[in-house]
Amino acid sequence: MCQFTWLWIATVVAVAVVDVGAETGGGVNVYVKEDAGIRRTAYPVGVRVPFPKGSLTDPGRVRLLNGGMEMPAQVAVDGKWADGSVQWLSVDFNASIGPMESQTLTLEYGAGVKPGIDLRGLTVTENNDSVEVGRVRFNKSGTPLVASVNYRSEEIGRGTNGLVVTDSSGRDYDLTNAAGLRVEVAKRGPLYVSIRYSGTIAVEGGYSAPFVVTAEMPNSKSWVKLSANVEDPQRRLTEISFHTPLAFGPLPWFWDFGTNHWTYGTLRNPGDGVTLMALVTSAGAQEWTVRTRVNGAEQTYETGVVSRSQMIRWGHFQDGKEVVAFAVENRWAEPGTYRLTLTGDGQTAFRFAPAMRAVRHHLAVYEHYVPVPVQTTAATSPSSILNPLTAVCDKKQYAAAGVPAPR
Repeated sequence: MCQFTWLWIATVVAVAVVDVGAETGGGVNVYVKEDAGIRRTAYPVGVRVPFPKGSLTDPGRVRLLNGGMEMPAQVAVDGKWADGSVQWLSVDFNASIGPMESQTLTLEYGAGVKPGIDLRGLTVTENNDSVEVGRVRFNKSGTPLVASVNYRSEEIGRGTNGLVVTDSSGRDYDLTNAAGLRVEVAKRGPLYVSIRYSGTIAVEGGYSAPFVVTAEMPNSKSWVKLSANVEDPQRRLTEISFHTPLAFGPLPWFWDFGTNHWTYGTLRNPGDGVTLMALVTSAGAQEWTVRTRVNGAEQTYETGVVSRSQMIRWGHFQDGKEVVAFAVENRWAEPGTYRLTLTGDGQTAFRFAPAMRAVRHHLAVYEHYVPVPVQTTAATSPSSILNPLTAVCDKKQYAAAGVPAPR
């Protein structure tokens, strides 16, 4: 049923230091493994590499090799030592790898290393009130968050747009009155772009919830990843959600959800709507229900139960000319209620309410904008984005750098 797919890379990385002496140069092995059984083509990979103090002073003296051949790689300094040398280096690249295969790459660095590839891809343009990444524009205000997806020469529709949190009284709060709002382009491309919003959301009663919202785009795929982390030390919030209003063409519109029933249908009137509600229990089972609203009347459309390994978190919304595919990050094992909604006026909502009050809330949604007919280069599977692998470095590299290794 899915006409195209998604790719989001997954890697297991181990790093071994050849020489960590200052300015003498060295190499770090990077091991990329595909273990979901899916062929990956130009799949975006990101890894953070730690370096001992003084071993890398110029991040421009780095290149990535595959079988001795240089490949395009975007590097950025994520942290520095007190002497100004690199402590953490972020490396982004695109890998092509077969199902269950492994690749060994080498990250060379040092005074004698000079990259020989001109990188091309996404361009970032900052204005007073927005950041443009290729054909997508994000508002610096954070609300509305996604201002335009110019693939069809139309603005995003009007309506709720961006992060929303909900308190115990059912009242919603967005970033309209965010305090201390800061916007920074953390990664400027051209292979991968990341825009970070941070501040606090003002909630009724003088309570403020710190948040970080990140909008990310790879150059090799046409998706936008929106993620949010919200701190809630007083456990005042009951739900976190992302919203995007779509400017689709004339009705009817088509929708489908990746259930074990392959559930699909149409919206024919502006007042129509469809919601997938999934209840994840503490045991990991998921009871799901699709409800529709037709001519003002709601009814149950389909129901089912799936296991932890079959969590439902993807689907498509489509009119006669465009498709928006979506997926929710692999956190569906967390007990709670997930709701994915599309209404006949183009409003989408992706919500998560934890089963128990939490001090930290997280939600990440992928939105993939493509015209019809879908190009071959967009034909990938939702499983590839929903089954990311971890990227880790060899513990010896962390020990040499004097930083703790991730668990």
